[in-house]
This record gives sequence, structure tokens and C-alpha cells, in this order.
Amino acid sequence: MAKNLRMAVDIGGTFVDALVFNFDDGALEIKKVSTTPKAPHLGVLDGVEKLVDSSDSVGEFIHGTTLGLNAILERKGAVVGIIANEGFRDIFELARGNLPFAQMYEFDYEQPKKIVPRFQTVGVEGRINNKGEVIIPLNLNQLKEKVAYLVEEINVDAIAISFLHSYANSAHEIEARDFIYKLHPQIPVSVGSEIAREYREYERTSTAVLDGYIKPVLGQYLLDLQEGLENNEFKGAFHVMRSGGGAMTVKQAKDAPLLTVLSGPAGGVVGTQYIANETGRKNLISLDIGGTSLDTCVFTKGRPSEVYEADIDHMPVLIPIFDIRTIGAGGGSIAWLDQDLLKVGPQSAGADPGPACYERGGTNPTVTDAALILGYLRPEWFLNGEMHINQTLAEKALQETLCNPLKMSVEEAASSIFRIMVSKNVAAVREITVERGLDPREFSLVGFGGGGPMFAPMIALELDIPEVVIPPVPALFSAWGMLTSDLEYQNSKTILSPLNKDTLSDIQSQITEIAADAESIMLAQVEGRIPVTMRKYLSLRYQGQEHTLDVEITEDSSIDAIETSFNNIHRERYGHKFDEKMEVVSVRSRIIGEVRKPELSKIIKHKSSTEEIMTTRLFDYSSGNFVEAPVVNRESLAPKQAVEGPMVIKENTAITVIHGGQVAMPDELGLLTVRRAK
Repeated sequence: MAKNLRMAVDIGGTFVDALVFNFDDGALEIKKVSTTPKAPHLGVLDGVEKLVDSSDSVGEFIHGTTLGLNAILERKGAVVGIIANEGFRDIFELARGNLPFAQMYEFDYEQPKKIVPRFQTVGVEGRINNKGEVIIPLNLNQLKEKVAYLVEEINVDAIAISFLHSYANSAHEIEARDFIYKLHPQIPVSVGSEIAREYREYERTSTAVLDGYIKPVLGQYLLDLQEGLENNEFKGAFHVMRSGGGAMTVKQAKDAPLLTVLSGPAGGVVGTQYIANETGRKNLISLDIGGTSLDTCVFTKGRPSEVYEADIDHMPVLIPIFDIRTIGAGGGSIAWLDQDLLKVGPQSAGADPGPACYERGGTNPTVTDAALILGYLRPEWFLNGEMHINQTLAEKALQETLCNPLKMSVEEAASSIFRIMVSKNVAAVREITVERGLDPREFSLVGFGGGGPMFAPMIALELDIPEVVIPPVPALFSAWGMLTSDLEYQNSKTILSPLNKDTLSDIQSQITEIAADAESIMLAQVEGRIPVTMRKYLSLRYQGQEHTLDVEITEDSSIDAIETSFNNIHRERYGHKFDEKMEVVSVRSRIIGEVRKPELSKIIKHKSSTEEIMTTRLFDYSSGNFVEAPVVNRESLAPKQAVEGPMVIKENTAITVIHGGQVAMPDELGLLTVRRAK
């Protein structure tokens, strides 16, 4: 059977989103099933089996998951041992002396408990200097003793290795890794220089530690999932999303699971990138609201903001990653009282027991319960009627938990929950726009996820954003973005070299070296099936600065051209440039294997409807009153057909609510735009 299907599955804290695209006829099939927290791979397999009878016809399976991220946040990872240089075993323990910005004036602030206590860290004799020269050979006899202590006395599940200056020469780390594998082949080993060949010893150590912390967890999950797919006759390519976009093989994900920590939200960013490319929109804000969290990312000049360092629960990681802001604000976020103050989130009811209306024993009121009461949901609309929800239970949860103590009606409590949710979402968007000197009124807001289409029009009203864009299948748009994701591999190396005519040749040779490594890895992955493109960058700064900006180069780039590009980028970013000498901190390469992509215009087919338009009673956010509003099916709206709010536009797995003073209109690509009425 021809492998003409590409499948993508995104697993979240509440639902598994699965879809399959047929390149022969452009058909898209979707399925949304509940997450199975105790055995997460079973929820994924359930979604797959409900989409296709046999996986034999699936040519490629692309997966995004935040399982590794959740293991870190919930402290449910492995027992990790750290091997460092003798005399420097406290690098991870000491960390940085600075406080988090939000706590900088709290004089009694206590650092969070370390995920690796000090007694699980050992030092081994051996030293390489900052030039990559071996000063003291690695003491393998001592290493054997230290490993025995970690494995036999501490019973570690994984080991993280991080030696000084391994960015300049990783020989000792590789030697130690191979030595440990010979002694204990069952113990996963994470090596700092293999994940991030970058300077800054604490950050690189933290990267190796977090990779080791989730490696057994994610490795077992991917193995279970892979076996389950193969039992269903899957023989295609299995890829996993990277946190910075692009996909990698499942083997690469097992070897370096930290690269996948934000792979779920990354799918939505990649999908938004596709919208930017197809429509020519330059300034976009992606707004992904699911059952557990809100993930938002800003696009300028049609590109998402990317970083090479991020914090996960106050611990730094040196990996390429989309600059995504995440807060605990989703459909399952619990409304609760702090004395007499109403709060929403960050705690979530999750998939089990879920919101009170799910009839699974949950008693806490959630955002989903409030949506039912405000008329934004109806039981027969939820997941297109495939999952029953109970409005009476939702009202009971609000009444007992909120209304009785606060002496307010159920509708007042529900509208208050939504206003708090909107204010939290607005704060997240302002953080990545206003606080960086960007005006949200110059952007389009792309709303997706199960709650994105419901909240995006309200957020646009609050921030005076001129346009909201709701993509096709918005509740599964992160999974759809994975379908459009190219294969990708990135690597880097810190060189700390001045930029001048005398050093340019060595800089070019350094970047050629890492590009060759990236090319060999990618070519082995694609096996000549798809074209590949190589891009090379220098991370530059003025001498004396701390942070860098990336400049793309070619083999023919001159010193003058590189300096001019950097000055222009610096002026554009910060409003000025300096007449200072420049320094190359790192060289970077990115190789891309371009895959065939589905077309947006084939997803939603317009269907004329002769049915009488129904109405529903809902809370109009613009006026603050309940009104009778029409309800239409999205597919019944013809391209360029404008409809005015307040109105509910429903589809299989999502509800778009437009309010008074707003106009919605689909375009030829199937994108639904919401703007202020003129």
C-alpha cells in the first residue's frame, strides 16, 4: 500500500490531538481524545487507532509532547548523578548568585530545592584548559570508583557529565561516557558538550543534568509508543518535534530528550510560521490556549523569536528554542478563593478528573465550566457531541465553591472567571510585546488550541489588536503545524574569537567543521529522499558586551559585509550601533530537509446551509450583558462573507465567539479573520 498519509499527534495535559493528511486527495481527518496520564502512550495510540484502521499506510508519524517538561516541573524525573572535574563538583550547587527578577527585593528568598542533591555529585581528576589543551589526563581508575558509588550506593537512574571547557575540547567527556557505558550499559549518560558545545560552565552543566533527568522517562515513553505503533503495522518514519522547530528522528529524541521539552507548543509556532509565509503577514502573535496552559510567541518580519538559552523552572538550558511564554491558564484551570479573592490557575483539573462538567468526579470549578454557564459552550457542541458534559454539575461547582462564599450569582462568578483569564492572557502578551518595545496594535493575533478561538477576540478588544486570525482546525493546529515542519538539525560551538581579517579564515574553518557534522547527520536521516539546505551563522557582539546577535554568513562573506550586517541588526534591535571591534562568541549551523506540506485551502470546504439559524444566550464581552446571539457552522460561511457579532461560530472541536462591535470573515485559504466593525 502506498504510504500517502502523514500523521501528527500532539499530546497535552488534557487532550491528545491527532490528525492525518492524505496527499492524494487533500483529505484531513482529525480526532481528539482524552490524555491518559498514568500511561500517556495509550492515549496517543487510541487517537491513532481511531484515525486509521492500520498504520501501514502512514508514511510519516510526527509527534510533539511536553512529557519531559512536565517531569521537570512536577519533579517526577530520574535520580541523576553528576560527574564533574575534581574541585569543581559544586558548579551545579552554587549556580548563579543573582535572584529571579520577580524576587530580587525579597531578602528572605530561598533558592528552590535542587533536583540533584550535593551527595549525588562527584569530582574526577582530569583537566582541559580554555584552549582545548589537555593539562591533566582523565583518571579512569578514579572515575571507576566514583561511578561505582553513584550506581551501587546511590542507585542513580542516569548520569550527567560536565567537565570544564568541554566546548573547546570534548575528548574527556566522550572518554568518560564510553567508559561508563562499558561498565554499566543500562545507565543512560548525558554529556554536556553533545547537547550544547557552548561556554558558561553552570549553564552547560544544568543542560546536561536536565537532559539526564528526563532521559529515562521520555526514553521509556517513546519506546512504548514506538512498539505500540509497530504492533499496529506502522513501518514509516517516526519523527519528534524540536523545541526550536523542525523535526528529528525518534533515536535523536531518545539520545537528547531535552531538545523536545517544548515540542508540543513548537508545533503551533511552526503552523503560525506557515500562515506568515502564505499570507505575507509580518507581525504576528501566536496564542495557543489548551486545557492546561497558554503558550504565546511573537513574530516580527515573519519570523518567530528564537533564543539559545531558556529557563525551565529556574534552571538554564542551552538549546535552540522558540521564545515561548507559558503560563498556567487553560480550559482546565481551576477557579479558587484566596480568602475572599477570586483566582484562576495555575492549578489545572487536567484530564482526570477534569472540569466538574466532565462527570468524572471533579468538583472544582474551571474555565470550561464557566464557558458553559456563559453560553460559549453547549453540551451538544463539545467535541462535536462525542463527549458528554453536564452543565448542572458546572453550576453546582461554581455555586458551592465561589458563589456562596462571595454572595454572587453563578453568572456573575462565571463572567468574573473569564475576566481574570483574559487579564492573565493580556499580561502574557504584553510581556512579549510592550515590555520589549513592541506595540501589540501593530500585530495580528493568531488564536488556536481548544480555547484560543474563544479567548482571542476578547484579548484583541483589551489590547486594541486590529485583527484576530483563527486557522482551520484550530483545536488541533499545533498538530497541523507539525505536518508542515521540515526536518532540521542544529549545532554550535563556542570559539570566542575577535573578528578581523587575520581570524576570518579560522572562523570559516570552525563553522565548516560543525556544518559537516550537521550535514552527515541530516543526510543519514533523509537518505536522499528530500532536498537539504545549509545555513550558517555567527553569534556576534561588540567587545565588552555580554549578549550576542546572530548574523547569517556564506563562504564568500567578507569582514565588511559581516560588520555591516551586525551593525544594522544591532541598530534595528536597540536603536543604535557602536564603533567598536567585534567578537565571535559561537559559530552555528542549521541544516533543513524540506518536506512536502499540506495546503491550508484544502482543509475547510465551504458547504451552503439551508438550515434555519439557531440562537443561544451568551455573555457579550463588549457590553457586559447577556444577549441572544446567532450560532453558525464555520463551513457554512463563504469566503469574504462578513458576519457581525455577537455570534458563535462553531466547528468540530472549537468554538469561536465574536462580540459586539466585531466582524468575522473567512478568506480563500480558510482563515477566519475577526476585526473591529467600521
